[in-house]
Amino acid sequence: TYHILEKIKRQSAAGRQCVLIVPEQFSFESERAVLRALGDKAALGVTVTSFTRLCDEVGRYAGGIAGVTLTDAQKVIFMNRALRSLETELTLWRKYCRSVSFAKTMLDTVGEFKINAVSPENLRAAAEETESAALKAKLWNTALIYETYDALVGERFLDPADRLTKLYRQLEDFRYFEKKDVFIDSFKGFTGQQFKIIDRILAQADDVTVALTDDIRLQKEFNIFSNIRKAEERIRKSAKRFGVEEAEPIFLGESRYNSKSLSALERLIAGGEPVSSYGEGIT
Repeated sequence: TYHILEKIKRQSAAGRQCVLIVPEQFSFESERAVLRALGDKAALGVTVTSFTRLCDEVGRYAGGIAGVTLTDAQKVIFMNRALRSLETELTLWRKYCRSVSFAKTMLDTVGEFKINAVSPENLRAAAEETESAALKAKLWNTALIYETYDALVGERFLDPADRLTKLYRQLEDFRYFEKKDVFIDSFKGFTGQQFKIIDRILAQADDVTVALTDDIRLQKEFNIFSNIRKAEERIRKSAKRFGVEEAEPIFLGESRYNSKSLSALERLIAGGEPVSSYGEGIT
């Protein structure tokens, strides 16, 4: 984060427009950090945002933010209507079509698919590929419910789970990141929707910097940073697809612990040898 702020400071001083994207819960703290690092005047040229706040930011320029955002209760009502309208078509779950608890379960399921950028078409394609008759039926039924729910919600209402998908579509024509330097920091991983926004960023921005927490000393295939490494690989592939040249990665491996015992413990977790005593820093 310190290195990111230093780079933003340099780019901002050179007259570049900078966008720092952080998780929602870090946005206030990150705004304060930018203000401290750059000062009042320079900080005005830096946009600190999250993926969800980007929806409002882009919507103000590109339009399309009108519409009633559905509450959880309203979403259940729409899902209930979707299920009742499909009562004769569903082969697996016909008897649950009037159950509110089943409507909530399907909302959770559809919400999970939306977050991971899985469409009804993807579900049908997966159904075609599977040899299991039971799984095929589940996928077809889920795709039908998903599609019907979306059709009922339509253009007049906004399901909060669709906001990033809508942003992705808006960014196709409205090139918000053009001539900007984008920094992505403090994420432990990304959802399917967020990866798609990163695709748009890579396709439009002049320079993109992504900071991820990893430890290159951990060589095992499955370790505490496996999820981060998958994200890193996906972003690399995306950059390659858009013809974005990758700079040499900066590895910050220096231990900054004041306690030698904590440093020794960190080395142990990274696959090092245990020591006979860790001193007073660890109980």
